[in-house]
Amino acid sequence: MNPSVLQWILRSYALVLLVVGIASYTEGAQHAPIALVGGVGGGVLVFVLSMLYRRRVFWSRPALVTAVGVFTLSFVWRSIEAFASGQRHTALLLATLGVLSLPVFVLLLRMWNR
Repeated sequence: MNPSVLQWILRSYALVLLVVGIASYTEGAQHAPIALVGGVGGGVLVFVLSMLYRRRVFWSRPALVTAVGVFTLSFVWRSIEAFASGQRHTALLLATLGVLSLPVFVLLLRMWNR
C-alpha cells in the first residue's frame, strides 16, 4: 500500500474520532465530558502519531499500533457493556466505532514491516 494512502486513512480516522467525540458531547449523554475528552484526545493523539510516523520517528509506529488497538478493544468492550445495560443508541455508536477501528488496526499491523 502506498504510504500516502495510509496517511490519508489515519488522518480520516483521527477526524472521525474527533467529530464523534464532539457530537457525543453536544448530544448531552450521561458521560458527555468523557466522550469529548476521549474523542478529541484520541483524534489528536492519532493525528500527531501519524505525522510522526510519516517523519519516520522510530517509536511512532508501535505507539500508533498500540493506540489504535486500545481504541478498538475499548470500543468493542464498551459497546457490549452499553448493550447489556440497555443503552442501545450508545451501544450502536460504540459498535460502529469498533467496526471502523478494526480495519485500521489490521492495516497498521500489515504495514509493520514495510
